[in-house]
Amino acid sequence: MARVLIAEYSHIIGLGLSHLIQKFQEVENVRVVSNEEDCFKELQNMDPHILVVNTDFLKPQSMLKLMECKNKDAVVIHTFNSSLPIDAPDNQLSILDSKPSLHNKIEASLKKVQQIDVDQETEELSPREKAILKEVALGLTNKEIAEKTYISTHTVISHRKNITRKLGIKTVSGLTVYAILNNIIHMEDIS
Repeated sequence: MARVLIAEYSHIIGLGLSHLIQKFQEVENVRVVSNEEDCFKELQNMDPHILVVNTDFLKPQSMLKLMECKNKDAVVIHTFNSSLPIDAPDNQLSILDSKPSLHNKIEASLKKVQQIDVDQETEELSPREKAILKEVALGLTNKEIAEKTYISTHTVISHRKNITRKLGIKTVSGLTVYAILNNIIHMEDIS
């Protein structure tokens, strides 16, 4: 089931997109935000599978931050306030698109999310995720891990969410046991 976050400053357009997206069986939760602060708050709280972002909603610098903070597998759909060429990619919507066109593009994004979920069921931890897991198991905080690995705290949180999802282990103690059993850390490493 997909979670969708719509970042749209127009209340009417946000509600319209929400109404259209909620009609899909594969969607479990749709939230609409109308300002940048709420957008980043919901991005962390909700961890959406699909982000629908109006291209005028965020400044370029904030859009880069959004791309860094989102889950790496999240599908981003860009909404434009002007018409698009007929051959525009599925991740671009226009507020002027017809209902069937919007439906098809949203459906294509939902299929991408479903395919990612299928691929991840058999997915192992990446080398970067194993490195983050090691630091978590050694008792470091997200901030300490970020400083040690030269990445942002948001990226650490994203890696931790992916680790938890892939392993199905939600506690630090459970992750520590997993790390020991899989030779990611050794008993003598734990203080």
